Amino acid sequence: MRLFTLAFACLLIGAAPGEVPVGKFRTWLSSDKAPLDFVSGGVSVHVEPLPCPRQPIGDSTCRWEGYNNQAVVTVRAPGVAPVSVTTDRQASYARIAVVRFRTGDPRPGLIVESQYGGSAGILTVQLLIASGKGYRAVPIHRQDGDDLQGELADFPQDLSGDGRIDLQFEDGGFAHAFGCNACTPRPPQLFTIKNGDVIDESRDPALRGVFAADMARLAPTCLSTTRYRNGACAAYVADAARAGQFRPAWAAMLKHYEHGVDLWEACNVPASAWTDHHCPEGQVTRFKDFPDSLRAFLQRTGYLPA
Repeated sequence: MRLFTLAFACLLIGAAPGEVPVGKFRTWLSSDKAPLDFVSGGVSVHVEPLPCPRQPIGDSTCRWEGYNNQAVVTVRAPGVAPVSVTTDRQASYARIAVVRFRTGDPRPGLIVESQYGGSAGILTVQLLIASGKGYRAVPIHRQDGDDLQGELADFPQDLSGDGRIDLQFEDGGFAHAFGCNACTPRPPQLFTIKNGDVIDESRDPALRGVFAADMARLAPTCLSTTRYRNGACAAYVADAARAGQFRPAWAAMLKHYEHGVDLWEACNVPASAWTDHHCPEGQVTRFKDFPDSLRAFLQRTGYLPA
């Protein structure tokens, strides 16, 4: 009888949603074709695969393999109406974490992250922020329209010391700007939640240490004789502009950059006016060398004043 009781208890434990530490991401894979449940910080999360539509949209595998890339993510908390968001239709997975966006928040929120696009790694991020007696869904968008890239690390930290966690991504505006996609590292880009809104805080002086650390990562490549190093130099100088070290970094770059290659060209009309993903003829500004191109790029992207 005791063995039966123990076996039954183990069965119940196995069937219950797993407890996950606050800040730890769980991954849902569309290929598993199964729901995912977990509990974290007193709230429960349920991920339910969407059934295949009649006419699949995006990169859904309905047509070929009979299952949908998308899922519905629902968060529940005591005394709060459930709130749901849908994962990105083109991503084959989603990463979900329960987090406290601010120290002392009585009820944590949720981060839902998806990525698609091969080596470019286009990232979509949705936040469920506690608001009153419910949650409010807020996507993270860049104001300049460029893509977010990278992947959030487990257990996001308060890096600026203001009591709010900082969400660190990569600046997708550098993709393909200076040579091949893989040749151009991305500087950090940081967001936080302030008064319920998503704020790009990358210019906050309190975060200079993040960019200084990234400079140290990139210096061995930029300040070398390695081929295709100009992408690393672009990110290195951009980091320096954020870290308050622009002038010495610029002087070092001038001594080490690779001449005659990897020049960014400015398009003078918005991407919505392009033809087949190309800037219209006559609307392109070309530069004589890499330093001129880099300076114009950093001004266009807000790392340097115009």
